[in-house]
Amino acid sequence: MTKFINNPDSNTLAYNQLTGKKEGIVFLGGFNSDMEGKKALHIEKWAENNEYSFLRFDYSGHGQSSGTIKTTCFSDWYKDAEYIINKKTKDKQILVGSSMGAWIMLMLAKRNPKKIAAIIGLASAPDFPKILIWDKMTIDEKRKLIKNKMMTINYEDGTKNDFSYMLIKDSFRNLTLSENIYFNGPVYLYHGMADNAVPYDLSIKIMNKIKGTNDIKLLLEKDAGHRLSKAHQLANITNIIEEIVRKI
Repeated sequence: MTKFINNPDSNTLAYNQLTGKKEGIVFLGGFNSDMEGKKALHIEKWAENNEYSFLRFDYSGHGQSSGTIKTTCFSDWYKDAEYIINKKTKDKQILVGSSMGAWIMLMLAKRNPKKIAAIIGLASAPDFPKILIWDKMTIDEKRKLIKNKMMTINYEDGTKNDFSYMLIKDSFRNLTLSENIYFNGPVYLYHGMADNAVPYDLSIKIMNKIKGTNDIKLLLEKDAGHRLSKAHQLANITNIIEEIVRKI
């Protein structure tokens, strides 16, 4: 059943939580996604069947949480994640970050490593507003974005996202790949080579930036796109979790 908690900024965060006998797992969703996605629900079902604790939630401006996506940005969503993990979980957690959620995951690994046992990145998109949007824009496009304060990107699968200039500016203050990431737990990254939204070389870059552990794996799937939500891909994700929990 969905519950709600108020964060320090007075936003109401929606969450669902299982309390199991084994390690805790936290799912961190992507930009403009919510906790009702296939990956989150698949992991939750697996966790319930295998007696693991599990937490999924909506960032401010996402899903059932308060606020709007146009008036919040990465700093808000990171604080949401840090707050609810500290408030609602005990001991070290396994973080599963999907797309932008992997950016939040990496920030948590840098800033709060004592709370994290392992990290799993799915189509990881750290620093994406700068790397994948701002850096690829022309001077005229940048001027237009600054003037209009919003822009829309259409993707090959027919979906689209609106991005604010506020989000892009905020991303510059939260870059994770500009320096090494020190983390000593297991790291597993899963990325589709046919991902047209977030290129898989970002996952390779993450591997090169992580220091302190030699337990880093990358699974590349040749024909997989960004979502990683087909039946066999969902099975791959829980297989990865199973491999991780045997190590910690």
